[in-house]
Amino acid sequence: MSKTLTRLEALKDLVQQAIDKGATSVEQIHKTIADLPFSVLEKNGLLNVEPEKRDELWDKSFGQVYEAIRRVNQEVGELASHAFEAIEDQLIIQKNLKSETEQLEESKATVIESPLAVEPKNRVV
Repeated sequence: MSKTLTRLEALKDLVQQAIDKGATSVEQIHKTIADLPFSVLEKNGLLNVEPEKRDELWDKSFGQVYEAIRRVNQEVGELASHAFEAIEDQLIIQKNLKSETEQLEESKATVIESPLAVEPKNRVV
């Protein structure tokens, strides 16, 4: 892979990791913030849900949103990797075609016309 494409692939990986870690961090913050009103409601007897059930509800709702973000991030990363591979393949093809064209140009026979060349007088019919 060319130096530029290698750097782009590394940058893509770095961005992908940052998005994934960012989504996980935001999810944890979101969950902590959401737990605050739940705790107040539970302490005041206004919410009668077991913590396990509450966590299950969280995973079915907000957790799926963050999982979707991670999944999209993964898909976009794979798409970018395929694009980089296609670019690399195209560069290789162009390099090979250029090399073949140069070889053909070098191997062309040079036609030398001689003023002594004579047209035959007798033609066979």
